[in-house]
Amino acid sequence: MKYRGYIRNFELFDLHGVGKITVEPQGRVNDCQARTYRQDIKVKDIEKYTTFKLPTRQWGYVVISTPDGILDHGEAIRRNVGGQVLGYFH
Repeated sequence: MKYRGYIRNFELFDLHGVGKITVEPQGRVNDCQARTYRQDIKVKDIEKYTTFKLPTRQWGYVVISTPDGILDHGEAIRRNVGGQVLGYFH
């Protein structure tokens, strides 16, 4: 999300084996939701999930943890990988 201009910087911490990410937003984020439970999502269901969670199709991203790394929903569809939903923002 850094290359899309939504966040300024982020830091990764590994406290006792529990990963923690601190994010510094850029100011373009209106709403941000993190999922406390990890919801599995298949590639064919990503479009349906984004339609349900995001206000419009033009802006906003669903963040997904995949075997290829942490990706937004558009990149996950392009790479044809599913994973677990970490959260979404718009």
